[in-house]
Amino acid sequence: MLAKNFKKSLLAVNIGLVMSAGFTGAAFAAEETKVQEDVEVIEVRGIRASTKADINNKRFANAVVDSITAEDIGKFPDKNVAESLSRITGVGVSREFGEGEKITVRGSDPTKNRTLLNGQNVGTADWFILDNPSRSFNFTMLPSSLVSNLEVYKSPEARLDEGSIGGTVILHTRKPLDLDSGTTHINLQSQYSETSEKHDPLIEGLFSWKNEDEKFGILVSGSKSDRTVRREGFEVLGWDAQDDGTYTPRTMGVPVFRQDRERTTLFTAIQFAPSDDFSATLNILDSNMDVNNTNSNYLLMNPASNSTLSYEGDNAVYGSGGTDVRWNHINRISSTDTSSIHLDIDFATDSFSMNVELGTTEAEGGTLNETSWEYGGQGDYNFDLTGSTPTVNAGVDGTDPSKFNGGWIWGGNKPTTDEESYGQVDFDIPVDMGAFTAIKVGVKYRDQKRTQDREAYSWHWGYANDGVSANYMSQILSTDCPTLAQCDLAIGSDSVGADVVNGDITQQLTHNSAKMLELGLGPDASYAVHKVLGEIFAVEEKKTSYYIQGDFSGEDFRGNLGVRVAKTDQDSSGYLFSSDSSGLLTVDNPGLNPSLAPSTLEWVTESRSYTEILPNFNLSYDLAEDQIVRLSAARTMARPNFFDISPITAPGDLGEDNPTAQAGNPNLDPQLANQFDAAWEYYFDDASLFAVTLFYKDIESYQTSGTYSQSFYDEQTDSWISATVTRPENGPGGTTTGLEATLQYDLGGGFGVSANYTYTDAQNDGERDVMKPGSGLVMGASENMLNASAFYEDDLFSVRAMYNYRTEWYKGLHSSGAELWNDDYGQLDFTTTVNVTENISVVFEGINLTNEKVVEYNTSKDRVLSIYENGRRFVLGANFRF
Repeated sequence: MLAKNFKKSLLAVNIGLVMSAGFTGAAFAAEETKVQEDVEVIEVRGIRASTKADINNKRFANAVVDSITAEDIGKFPDKNVAESLSRITGVGVSREFGEGEKITVRGSDPTKNRTLLNGQNVGTADWFILDNPSRSFNFTMLPSSLVSNLEVYKSPEARLDEGSIGGTVILHTRKPLDLDSGTTHINLQSQYSETSEKHDPLIEGLFSWKNEDEKFGILVSGSKSDRTVRREGFEVLGWDAQDDGTYTPRTMGVPVFRQDRERTTLFTAIQFAPSDDFSATLNILDSNMDVNNTNSNYLLMNPASNSTLSYEGDNAVYGSGGTDVRWNHINRISSTDTSSIHLDIDFATDSFSMNVELGTTEAEGGTLNETSWEYGGQGDYNFDLTGSTPTVNAGVDGTDPSKFNGGWIWGGNKPTTDEESYGQVDFDIPVDMGAFTAIKVGVKYRDQKRTQDREAYSWHWGYANDGVSANYMSQILSTDCPTLAQCDLAIGSDSVGADVVNGDITQQLTHNSAKMLELGLGPDASYAVHKVLGEIFAVEEKKTSYYIQGDFSGEDFRGNLGVRVAKTDQDSSGYLFSSDSSGLLTVDNPGLNPSLAPSTLEWVTESRSYTEILPNFNLSYDLAEDQIVRLSAARTMARPNFFDISPITAPGDLGEDNPTAQAGNPNLDPQLANQFDAAWEYYFDDASLFAVTLFYKDIESYQTSGTYSQSFYDEQTDSWISATVTRPENGPGGTTTGLEATLQYDLGGGFGVSANYTYTDAQNDGERDVMKPGSGLVMGASENMLNASAFYEDDLFSVRAMYNYRTEWYKGLHSSGAELWNDDYGQLDFTTTVNVTENISVVFEGINLTNEKVVEYNTSKDRVLSIYENGRRFVLGANFRF
């Protein structure tokens, strides 16, 4: 974009510059055109070549930037882009379901960073019912084979989209005119997951063609992958603070989460470049992921209410007594579909270059249908929550379906959408104004809308078809299937690993999900459908941004100076309704009961606008031929989460002893920060680097939370229940201070090592009060993060081992309203490639070889909230390239 010679590969320019590593910044500015003219596409293949390209990208950037380049067509360093990002200084990743999903950058949580595809937003609709619409990017929906290279901008430039406090990630796809005509790549792999004991296939392919005069080309890439997910765990669904300062556990259980992931992604790039002065590229992406899932949980209900408790410190970690023991079987039909169309036009004259980009992106998904079954019994239990592996005994045989009697069926749906249309125009005007070499100006307009719908199903409103039962739920739970031993509801037994939890609660039933879906949602099922009015919302933002940026360079320096103005028009809409229908609006009723409708119902919109002025400055100075010093200063912003600015109130489990709810706040302000960077980089070889960066962020406002009480209607007990509602509010600011150190060292003889370390001290100026969850804390910040890798590579063979580690971090509020922390996490991965021929290679990978678990707790490590084991994964495959 904005370069006169569009038919040359930017990657080729990078490699050409690596080969000329003696260039200073001034020489780079003077020789850039010559390099573009002299160098055609030079292919990156292998670990060392990828490392050289990454070092080169960092060296000649005009800001604080890190990059990752694919080792070959369709071969990114990791199967998942987020996993690759976690190997960059300052970047952390979450792995709740065994692979990287969302990232933090320099202590900023996933919602305060932006990920763009070819410089543009991609719509996201999370599939998991407990996820709420946010601004974070879910990397599981995008195959890594689609990406040719990426950049992480830690210091902004005025020309880049606003919206990030930590950093902006830009993913780049390939273009057909950059590849040889007829380029073909096929990747066939099988992945074995240790916990599910399943082999899953992956098929990927790429074909690129261009005509003889290299003015028109088409690239088509496809990916089809399956993954059988099984996650074993232990959960405590919250801790209650007592008046005497002690804490007691809520309901606890042993969940087994199962999921069949089927992802199909198609990407097409059509490029037309009739001359060196004009290029148009149309990028079309369509990604569909079916993610149907089940969750079986063997539960002790509110064990602290009917037990003898013993304490360690202030926490009740031992208990015994008698209570309800329940089987909770959840069956969900879920998906997430994303599409985007992006037109990128470049035009150049002798006096200026112009870039025009137009596009639209849409996503829809979520939980489309859910039916959850609960059967209960009685047990004399005991629990010990100390140590790394809790022990829980339910006192009833969890593998005997006759021990569990019908209780309740609930369900519904929670679909979400994300739509955005955008357009931008950018000009790059060469100038000769002292040190300034170019003036860049541009304008961008985005219209984005996020929605959430919510419906609840009532089977006790449905007609029984046996002529005896009072309603359809009663027919199932009392007449046809009074225990789990009837109706083929249970289809065997299962167990949870002893390295997660001990005790008889690990011995479990396997429920028949297909049968439950048939009985609950099949053609003979009878149930009412209600809109849950308090959980339905739409948030629309119309964002207009303008910028001016001046690029400058001299004998030993280069950089840019600019300002970006961002205006946001926000409309947050939801239902305003009276409470006489329990917050429900019946939309489908078999007729057994009168339909519910509030006497007052109105769709209302709260509107607001705000404008932020965001200046920035980047300077790179050549301290010596192989050393660069960088200074950066900028003002940045991140808009609040869509869910947080929605006008809704959503209750949690009203059956708990102390039920909670979440609410939105349309008047939340964006988070603003003034940030500063100082870096020293030493390039002591073309594939070797040592760098140290200091960063500081002065955060003007962190989001905090307030609480109040509100009553909600509980269908199961037919009563109104008072719950504590947590609502986000504008809070005080804080600071983030940190250090990044990077070493990449080519040892010679095919060997190489790399290591990096990040220290982050994130402080919230708010008062720390443990009785006000979340107060004085910063989400997403690990104090220490470490990466280390070593590789060997020759013409025949390559091998690499990679270790990633981060210390504990605060993740926000748990669904119970308690503070949620993630314990230290370290993961070891391994990959090796054997080049059988010039065109065929065999790949073997091991992921999470240490079998690291995800451990979450409530502020004190003695108050465990969850232990999840996703297990090891192994990949064996072959790559074919022609």
